[in-house]
Amino acid sequence: MALALSSINVLISAVFTAVVFRQWIQRRKLQQLLWSFALLVWTIAVAAELSATIQGEWTAFTYRIYYAFGALMVAPWLGAGSLFLIASRRLAKGSAIFVAALSLVGVILIAVSSVDASRLTFTDSLGFVEVKIFPLIPVRLLIIIGNALGSLAFVGSALYSVWSLWRRDVPRQLTIGVLLIGVGGLVAATAHSIGALGGPGLFRVSELAAISLIFGGYVLSTFFVRSSSMATQPT
Repeated sequence: MALALSSINVLISAVFTAVVFRQWIQRRKLQQLLWSFALLVWTIAVAAELSATIQGEWTAFTYRIYYAFGALMVAPWLGAGSLFLIASRRLAKGSAIFVAALSLVGVILIAVSSVDASRLTFTDSLGFVEVKIFPLIPVRLLIIIGNALGSLAFVGSALYSVWSLWRRDVPRQLTIGVLLIGVGGLVAATAHSIGALGGPGLFRVSELAAISLIFGGYVLSTFFVRSSSMATQPT
């Protein structure tokens, strides 16, 4: 079960990363570049999960990789990208710089913090570590703050977009797509925040649900925009 969930998660994450990065190459929108980076670190994190599953255990290295790239960075970078859609460019750039600094400090703290390998054997039914490994201050507190701010920006941007689309009375598919993105972001943030607090398991299930919702919403919304653009082009 755990192997199947992690494998599907890695596949979806890698494809999603490639899709968004390709769009950035074509359109050069800064939010697409930041989203691509967020999805890339997500992919690296779930690849660490898959490696631990295949090996049958977490090591200090794979756990640090998961924590640094998944728990620390995903939500803040998704949120930083989303601010370029609804906020002033100055605020969005400032937020991106803040997230970059938070990521750098967090990676350093995770790298230098000690890991008791024996505690990595305390896992749930899906093989995810259930106990607290890193100290609350400063590592887990930094992750909680980053997740809270990133989730607020990402989910808030999605909900604001849903509200704007609803007021404009656009076709339902576009609104549903953006709503799915927001729900997926909320699921992802909840999973990582629970993990930072050392809460219950089922991380793989929540992460797979999150990336599936976000990817589905992104495809639905971008497909609609592309179809509408093609329909309005002169023949």
